[in-house]
Amino acid sequence: MPGVQNSKDTLDYLGTIGSDDRGDSLQLSNSAAALVTLAGVIIGEATDNLDRNGNTATGNTASSMKALDIVTKGTSFELDIEIASTYKFLNDGVKGVESGTGKYSFKTKRPNEKMAKAIRAWLRVRKVVTKYKAINKTERKNKRINKLVQSADGRLTGLSYAIATNIKKKGIKPTKFFTKAVATARIEQKKLFADALKLDIVESLNELN
Repeated sequence: MPGVQNSKDTLDYLGTIGSDDRGDSLQLSNSAAALVTLAGVIIGEATDNLDRNGNTATGNTASSMKALDIVTKGTSFELDIEIASTYKFLNDGVKGVESGTGKYSFKTKRPNEKMAKAIRAWLRVRKVVTKYKAINKTERKNKRINKLVQSADGRLTGLSYAIATNIKKKGIKPTKFFTKAVATARIEQKKLFADALKLDIVESLNELN
């Protein structure tokens, strides 16, 4: 599961707060909320990236993403984002046996029943086409798939094996949908935690006084 942690600058700053200045009583409720917000940014951006890339057919990857509970360790805390393990293939790509690039690679051309079954499910979802003009890459791809399914005259099993074989030959292009989402979140991270820490410090001092 990809981890999302508060920034190093924030941790370094927290580490300078000692018991002499009552840092041991510092409450991090706003910083924790900021971490949850940051996780939401990552999940939202990743979902949008999948849609822009045309990778939201079944929605399994997008729907699998969720923020887990925050774990506190002294003056640091972290939060994991749960996501289907197959996300890495979409994110980093899979090199085909004949062409393509990616961190991972297919070893054989022949697809197994599990892969063909997944393709059949993908085809059934893709052939649901909207009547209005396609407005994004996902909808345009759905229209192309619908024509392909119709021309196959309902023989989805043979078509699914043909598509699966082609995928294994050419591979899966890396989308970096999750990597890009994390990069976007990092842009907001510093200010988000800086503002939250200021509030935490002020609120903690007010409670002590």
